[in-house]
Amino acid sequence: MSSNKITKKMISQMSRQSLKSSRMRNIFVMITIVLASALLMAILMYTAGQQEYTKRQLSHMQQVGYFNLSEGQAEALEADERIAYQIQVKTGTPSEMDGFEIIPFYVDEMSDKIQIGELESGTLPEGEDEIAVQGAMLEKVGIAPEIGSQVTLDFYDGNTETFTVAGILKGGEAAKRFSVFFSRSYAENGSQLKDSPYEVYAKLYGAATMHPEECKEAMYLIGSDAGIERKYINPSKPFLDSLSINMQDVLIFGLVGVVILLACILVIYGVFYLSVIGKIHQFGQLCTIGMTKKQMKKLVSKEGRRLFLYASPIGILIGGVAGYFIIPSGFDLWNTLLIAACVFIIICLITMISVHKPAKLAALVSPMEALRYVPQDDMEKTANKKMCRSLTPFGLGVMNFSKNKKKSVITMLSLAFGGILFMVAATYISSFDKANYSRQSHFTHAEFDIFYSQFAIELNENGMSELQSKVPLDSQMIQEIIAIDGVEGVEQLKNFGIIYDFPKLDEFNNKDTVYPLNDEETKTIGNYIEEGSADYDKLMSGDYVLVTGNSNVMEIYGWQFHVGDVLTFHYYDGTQMAEKEVTILGILNDQYTLDNDHLEGWFLMPEQVILNLVSYDSLNSNLLVSTDPEKEAAVGEVLSQMVDERMELDMQTLADRKIADAHTVNTLFGAISGLAIFIMTFSVLSMMNTLITNIVTRKQELAMLESIGMAKAQIRKMLLGESLFLVLMTVGTTMTIGTMCGYVLSKMLYNRGAFYMAFKFPTVFALVYAAVLIAIPLIIILVSMKSFSKEALVERLRGVEC
Repeated sequence: MSSNKITKKMISQMSRQSLKSSRMRNIFVMITIVLASALLMAILMYTAGQQEYTKRQLSHMQQVGYFNLSEGQAEALEADERIAYQIQVKTGTPSEMDGFEIIPFYVDEMSDKIQIGELESGTLPEGEDEIAVQGAMLEKVGIAPEIGSQVTLDFYDGNTETFTVAGILKGGEAAKRFSVFFSRSYAENGSQLKDSPYEVYAKLYGAATMHPEECKEAMYLIGSDAGIERKYINPSKPFLDSLSINMQDVLIFGLVGVVILLACILVIYGVFYLSVIGKIHQFGQLCTIGMTKKQMKKLVSKEGRRLFLYASPIGILIGGVAGYFIIPSGFDLWNTLLIAACVFIIICLITMISVHKPAKLAALVSPMEALRYVPQDDMEKTANKKMCRSLTPFGLGVMNFSKNKKKSVITMLSLAFGGILFMVAATYISSFDKANYSRQSHFTHAEFDIFYSQFAIELNENGMSELQSKVPLDSQMIQEIIAIDGVEGVEQLKNFGIIYDFPKLDEFNNKDTVYPLNDEETKTIGNYIEEGSADYDKLMSGDYVLVTGNSNVMEIYGWQFHVGDVLTFHYYDGTQMAEKEVTILGILNDQYTLDNDHLEGWFLMPEQVILNLVSYDSLNSNLLVSTDPEKEAAVGEVLSQMVDERMELDMQTLADRKIADAHTVNTLFGAISGLAIFIMTFSVLSMMNTLITNIVTRKQELAMLESIGMAKAQIRKMLLGESLFLVLMTVGTTMTIGTMCGYVLSKMLYNRGAFYMAFKFPTVFALVYAAVLIAIPLIIILVSMKSFSKEALVERLRGVEC
């Protein structure tokens, strides 16, 4: 027992001594462990932080909304015991003020459970002439944000009313649309809210523990019991998503985690493998004095475990700090401690896995093999090789590279793996077109999109078709736009506004649009048929219609259209509302929706058929204006003035879209760039370790070559040839396979609808990567040779440790 304790103590002391004598190896391993721990910790904290942030946000939001309610339906919901908490709301029609919009609003109470707004001072209005508004809105109209201030509001219907400020709400500094909160008395009797239906935002008992589908059905059942149609029930998608695991996110973060761990394993394994190869004679000596194979493995494993214990807490701390600053609003102490424990265990496991094989190799070293200083399998293979070789410095470098194939393969794998991943990330960044990302949908070739505002469509009892008749986006307006200096073209998008009835399912008065097919589209639409047919003659008869987006219909309404279903279309024919009975001829597949991103409604008919139904000749719903880039801002000002003069119209701009997209794109690029730099760092660490270890462990060999007449310049040239051979093979593999993988990724994303992905070779990234890989060997060889020159040749021949 006593001798056994001494043996354990000796192994522990030897591992400590080995760590002291192998500082360079320790630095590489510890940096690798720190990087892996930090990145894994940061990624897991980001994921957990997002979930926690979402959870906190959802705790202040409704789980379901019920809309278009009568007073009786609102009372039925109020009495429903399945609802844990609810608020009653009324929303009026927006009105234009001086450069901003106001929306009349009523809520029966302000609560943290369902946050509609937050009072900064005062109270919610009680009198019919009282309001609560954001201070920023009062400042816009030149009124001091104080309780008791008098505010005059001009409404869309021409009414002008004056109110007293009873409460000041927080926020709204950058807003262009403000909610004005009225009292219950005004909601029932006031001009802007008395005719508006009630809305109820609610939370259910036990909803957080339900399955998403079960929860959704419970929400629909509560609505059905109160006599509410399904289309007026809106379950909160973010809440339902929070009830299940997002497999796409799990797959993405899981893949990133696996990549990090695999890269870490390759580097740590490579470092320890090369370390064992360099100490073969020492392991042989330990065998001769009685150390067993088990003790040998324990010695190497203990070194790996010590390095892990030194490095992993540093990495976890760095990752924890980074994770906190990435999403501070999602920080949770218990989550952080749990993640830290998981990362500690995972990094411990991969360190032990990485060290296991080198430890096993050390245990297999025999005393005789150690004396020869070359592994036995390499010696046997050498005997059969052709012995007539080039003995130039470069030739010797190539020979040294191929001397230990396993070592070369491990080095190549580590470098190539990191390089390929780096090239894939670099290709994604270079292929991602920021401009095209913002140009999706209506902005593909345009900078401005003019359309009928949603409020105008909803306010008009006959829908968009009457607006198309009375406020047409016709050739006259197009000519006005084209006459503006800087406008290069105007593209017309057509949609026919309808109100449809579906008697089979008791669905009535649903506002929608019909997409007008031109003659060529009518003839080729059959390529997208999933069910039924697209017979040209039947479609041109005007008695039939096609349907698209049927899967979305199911998601919204809980039912689908079928071939043979009969619908009634109501539309404005130019003088009055008319109706047309149509039969569904065919259902289009999802590919049609992907290929036609301008679709807005469920239905399609030939354009000529629609024009035969009405007396007006413009079916335009959008005008997409393209401009000279240098005059875009000036054109925007003129168009804004033109749109402001027509209250039924609204306009979106590419410039606003770019501002909105900038944060998303920058966050994405930051994450991918960080991952790419991390991967490149792994590759660089692996290469530095390989080159330095290769030179240090061959100190005797290099000294011997120098003693028999090889000049220092020739030795440098030999080492440089050996290193550059490794670099060229790595760069060649990386550029070929990495570029191919990047190309496949960009094409896959493009085919899945990411039309902003256009493959572009990452020239700058590739040159930087190649330059770094070439520069590192030069620097290491020069520094190492300078270090060797400080030692006497005799000392180097004796094999004294550096």
